[in-house]
Amino acid sequence: MGVQVMAQPFAEQIGERELLSVTGRNGGMTEEYYPLQSSADERRRLTAQAGLVAPLTQRLFEKAGITSGMRVLDIGSGSGDVAFLAARFVGAGGTVIGIDRDRAHVAFAEQRAKAGLLANVRFMTGDFREVELSPPVDAIIGRLVLMYAADPLDALRRALGNLRAGGVIALQESVIDYDGPVLIEPLNCLAAKAVEWFRAGFKHAGVHPRMGMRLFGLMRAAGLNPATEIDMLVPIQQGPEGALFSILTAVVRSQIPAIVASGVATEAEIDIETLEQRLIADAPASGVVGCFNSGHVGVWAKKP
Repeated sequence: MGVQVMAQPFAEQIGERELLSVTGRNGGMTEEYYPLQSSADERRRLTAQAGLVAPLTQRLFEKAGITSGMRVLDIGSGSGDVAFLAARFVGAGGTVIGIDRDRAHVAFAEQRAKAGLLANVRFMTGDFREVELSPPVDAIIGRLVLMYAADPLDALRRALGNLRAGGVIALQESVIDYDGPVLIEPLNCLAAKAVEWFRAGFKHAGVHPRMGMRLFGLMRAAGLNPATEIDMLVPIQQGPEGALFSILTAVVRSQIPAIVASGVATEAEIDIETLEQRLIADAPASGVVGCFNSGHVGVWAKKP
């Protein structure tokens, strides 16, 4: 069953010149489980995450040729940070359209756009795999989207239906090695255990663990010829003086149901309201250094 798209209000907001029509596809989408909860805490976490990975996203846009005057579609736009970055590239003469299935995320992103007086950014509620824009856009962008799709290749192919011939697609995905060592030092601290909770929740939810490494191959399978210059960024943090503990707590908070469902920990064991304080108390005198995934990968391509 296709996801409903709020076509009319969005068309009224950005004008007939920029968006001539928005319709939905009924593609019989496979249900999937997104492991992160929709909440004010999650939106704050997304905004904090954006600051960590923005350098890679900016380099990706530069290499892909996102430039002034373009119409850009941001798939899985979340709290709007990727769209806001793209808005700086396209300028006042361009338009960035963000789409996300979470109405609360969309409303929050719209509020941020208004507060920042970003007239060239608009958001809509819907599934990017279902919406059809006419005319098609000059560029499609997205960060940490395909890793949550039940069928990433199908999702990519559907997204490409909204990209004009010669347009560019620039995507960024992460790498999570469920079986590899936790990237936390020291390995026997509570922070390392919290990362194990995070990975167990993601694995239980069916999140694709190595999507960043698969992204190049997926683009080729979708009929694209992606650039072979591939960037990767690993944002290492420190705690307690740095942001590691607050970020890790926020990640765990947003996926408590998935973590508990995986069986790796109970809510009582997690005790989210005291977790950050416990992480601080558990840290050795030298502190803790690490991250909760293996990095973020950016790949771009032109549509034939």
